[in-house]
Amino acid sequence: MNAASYASMSHEELVKETCRLQQCLDKEKKVSAAYAEELKRTREQAMAVQSQVEQEEEYITNKLMKRLEQLKKEKQLLATEVEQEEEFLTNTLQKKLEKLIKEKVDLESRLETEQEYVVNKLCKQLEQLSNEKAKLHKEKVDLENQLEAEQEYIMNKLQKQLEKLAGEKATLQRERADLQRQTSELSAAVDKLNRDKVTLESQMEMEEESIVNRLQRQLEQLTCCYKALEGRLEARGLTLRDMGLQPNELPPENWVSYSRSSSRANSGELCRQSWGSMRTSSLGSHHGAH
Repeated sequence: MNAASYASMSHEELVKETCRLQQCLDKEKKVSAAYAEELKRTREQAMAVQSQVEQEEEYITNKLMKRLEQLKKEKQLLATEVEQEEEFLTNTLQKKLEKLIKEKVDLESRLETEQEYVVNKLCKQLEQLSNEKAKLHKEKVDLENQLEAEQEYIMNKLQKQLEKLAGEKATLQRERADLQRQTSELSAAVDKLNRDKVTLESQMEMEEESIVNRLQRQLEQLTCCYKALEGRLEARGLTLRDMGLQPNELPPENWVSYSRSSSRANSGELCRQSWGSMRTSSLGSHHGAH
C-alpha cells in the first residue's frame, strides 16, 4: 500500500492496519529468530564437521606419509635387488656370449674342414660318375648293336617258324578233314554194328530158346529114366548109392533157367567186348594220324 491509500483511510482503519502490521512484524521476528538459531546450529555443526574433517585429513596424511616412507624403502630394496639381478644377468649373459663366440669359432673351423672334405669327396664322385657314364654309354652302344643283331636273328627265326606253322596248319586242316570223314564212316559202322547186334541177339535168343527146349526135353527124359531106374532098384531092394551113383551128380531142376540167363549174359558181354575193341582200334588209328 502507498502513502495516498494510507491518507484516505480513517483512524480506526489505520489502527487496525497498524495492529496487523505489528503482528506481521512480530511474526517475522520469530521467523528471523528461528532462522538465526538454525543458522547458529548449522554453523556449529559445520565447525564440528570441519574439525572432524581436519582430524581425518591429518590421520590420512600421517598414514599416507608412513605408507610413502614404506614404499620408498621397498623401492630402494627393489632397486638394490634389480641392480643385483641385472649384474648377475649381465655376468651370466657375458659368459654365455663368450661361450657362444667360442662355439661359433669352433663350428666355423669344423664347417670349413667338413666343406673341404665334402668338396674333395664330391669331386672324386663326380669323376667316378663321369667314368661310369662313359662306360655305360659304351655298354649301351654294345647292347644296342647286340640287340639289333638278336632282333634280326629272332625275326628270321620267327619267319621260319611262321612258315613252318603255316605248313603244319595246312597239314592239320587236311588231317581234320580226314578225321571228319573217318568219324562219319565210324558212325556209319557203329550204326551197322548196332543193327547187326540186334539181329545177332535175336538169333542168339532163338538159338538159346531152341537149345533150352531141347535140353528141357532131354532133362525130362533123363528125369523119367532116373525115376524109373530108381523104382526098379527099389523094387529089387537097391539104391543109387549101392550102384556107385550120388544124387547130386544129376543136374538140378533150375539148371535150365540158369543156363539160359548165363548164355544171354555171355552173348551180351561178347558183343560189348567186340564193340570196345573196334572202338579202341579206330581211336588208335586216329591218334596215329595226328
